[in-house]
Formats: sequence, structure tokens, C-alpha cells
Amino acid sequence: METKHVRTSGAYVIYKGLFPFQVGPTRKGDKLGVVRLGGHREEDETAQETAIREVFEESSMIIKLVNSPITFLKNDWNESAVKIQSSEDIAPILIKGTDPTASTAMYLAFSNTAPVPSSEPCGLLLLSSKDISLICKHKITLEKFIEQGGKALISQEINLGLPLEPFPQLHFLGELFEKEASLMAQFLSGIEPGVDR
Repeated sequence: METKHVRTSGAYVIYKGLFPFQVGPTRKGDKLGVVRLGGHREEDETAQETAIREVFEESSMIIKLVNSPITFLKNDWNESAVKIQSSEDIAPILIKGTDPTASTAMYLAFSNTAPVPSSEPCGLLLLSSKDISLICKHKITLEKFIEQGGKALISQEINLGLPLEPFPQLHFLGELFEKEASLMAQFLSGIEPGVDR
């Protein structure tokens, strides 16, 4: 399966051992969504170009995409992922959805550029694998997350007392750390701080 016609694209970016995710109020306003960096494809962009542009627009980070040795396909967020072959030069780690025009791709990436929240998100959370597990498995407010040493870059006024709501891409990253530990260790160990690739 290829990413030529995906509707949205994003990246799991590693920066100094942490993964930046957007944080901001959900539509109902009763929780703070923890959302991947990424967004909608524009005109003739490739999925890779979309991920690179969207990450930059949301976090000012210049990223380098990394070829994933395994690509997972999820027809639906509630279903188990299936490993598939990708023929692309830089394969995504995840393709969600079988309808190409409504699907999404997620890439692995790294950056040496410090994240800075743009005007779109209220802020960014910089998450370790332990933080990801905590947010995905326990109800925790942003205030408690910060009190426990969690890193947050807040750019707009935000209700710190609201609970964090992990979106599906964060859950999937948590699954990768649990079920594909060797893959994630390989990804993390292949990135040396301060080295441009």
C-alpha cells in the first residue's frame, strides 16, 4: 500500500529523547487533547512533504524523516495493526485506513531544532516513553503532569486543571513501545544528539 493519496500525514519526531505532541482543548472543551504533529495534504504534496511542512508549521522544527523497517496498517483505530510491505523510499511506520483518499500516514523522524509552539496549538508536550504510557493508561490533568516533572511548552492561556485526552496516534506510539520495543530501541539508538543526517 502506498501513501500517494493519503488525506493527512504526520510524524513521530524525536528531539533530545522526547516526542513533541500538540496539546489543546478538545471540541467540547472539557479535556485537553494530546495530538500528533501533522495535518492535511495540500494540492500535489506527497505524504512525506505534508508531514515535514505540518510539523514545521506547528512546532518550528525542521525534521528528517527516517525509513521505518516495518509499516503497520490499521483499518480502524480500534483494530489490531497488521504488518505490511512498503515499496517507498521512506516508508511510514503507520498507515491508517484502507481508502487512500481518507487515510493517514505517520512517519518516524528526528530533529535537532528545538520545538516552539506555533499559533495553532495551545502548546506542546515533550513526552518520554514513560510519559506516553502514563497519559494513555491513567487520567491525569496537565497540572499534575507538569508537577510530576512532565515537560510542557505553553503558548496560549490554557486550563491546566483539565484532564489530558490521548488521541489515537499517541495510543499507537504507546503500543509500539510496548509491543515493538526492539524496533523503537533501534530507532532511538540510531539517532545521536547533535548529528545531522
